[in-house]
Amino acid sequence: MISLGSVHTRRTDWRTRPTLAVYVARPPPLRCGHKREGQGLGAQVPPHLCPITLLAPSTPAPEPLHFERLALVGTGAIGTAVALILDALDATGDLIVVDRQIFESPNVISYSLGTTEDAAARRPKVDIVKVAIPSMDVHPVHGTIDDLIAQIDAGEVSIPAIALGAVDNIEARYDIQRIYADLVLDGGTGGRAGTTVGLHEALPSGPCLRCYFPTATATRTVEQRLHEATGLSLERIARGDEPITEADLRDLTPEQRERLQQYLGRPVCGLGRLLGLTTVDGDDSYQPSAAFVAQQAASLMVGALIARTRAGSPMPIRQIQYDTLYGPQPDMVDGRRPRPDCYCQTRADIIQAVRTQRAITGKRRLSNTTVA
Repeated sequence: MISLGSVHTRRTDWRTRPTLAVYVARPPPLRCGHKREGQGLGAQVPPHLCPITLLAPSTPAPEPLHFERLALVGTGAIGTAVALILDALDATGDLIVVDRQIFESPNVISYSLGTTEDAAARRPKVDIVKVAIPSMDVHPVHGTIDDLIAQIDAGEVSIPAIALGAVDNIEARYDIQRIYADLVLDGGTGGRAGTTVGLHEALPSGPCLRCYFPTATATRTVEQRLHEATGLSLERIARGDEPITEADLRDLTPEQRERLQQYLGRPVCGLGRLLGLTTVDGDDSYQPSAAFVAQQAASLMVGALIARTRAGSPMPIRQIQYDTLYGPQPDMVDGRRPRPDCYCQTRADIIQAVRTQRAITGKRRLSNTTVA
């Protein structure tokens, strides 16, 4: 039986952000793998609760928890929650963190890391994560996935064995797949109320993230319709929790600027409903997620990471989804197979060639590092 987790936040003082505690959502009674004493984020985790694993219900998180060639792509609401859990677990090893954005004021409420001081300093999100996990050797990439791939191909970093995807749009998921890591654990939130969490386990040989999120769709998403109605780029719309500013209106047409002027200071994620775009046929799931929802998605990701990196019987590739308002359900875990017409199947030889070359480049890098 798979044991799945949830996240509980509690506020001990009105001046502090919610502290993170992950608990087993099913019997038997709770078991805690460890509790770190002293300062830092780990000290905030209540001693009677512990981060979840997707293992047997009675199995605690292993000590020590060590990862080689791990990558975290995206340091938003889900990504910062992943970092917080890794720190609470005293995780060690190598971690590449990729995000090109800076930390801003709206992020203070919805993220699990970052302060008003970080927002005032406009600190890169990857730097906040690096500071938050002192037990890991964090390599921040303040840029795009293309920047990371360029570093991999140049031999500056090794190709990740596992990539944790914490992004909020399909295009970014496609980009993560192009890293061609051995395994991708993609977490997400959504649903009509923004309370649904999901985990997609993907392989370069399939099912890949393109199998989960095919390009062709019967209807346009709210993001696409919002782009057409306002002129805002899809990349800007993806940063839905950030308020609209004058800079966002600079390159729009006079009609588009006039339409959006009244919404200055409001988050982009509310425009779909304000403009009536969620009442027409199509996807009406464009909703911001609460911090506790993102933290539950992060719990699924870290739990799967622990399960996939421990010795044991092979597990099938899974897709997990449930609504946090109702909690884990018996039918929330499904197996997944590749789509026959997906790129991972029709271009399998090319994908394998790229993976082989990147592995050779990584070994050469390690060899040169050892000699030096």
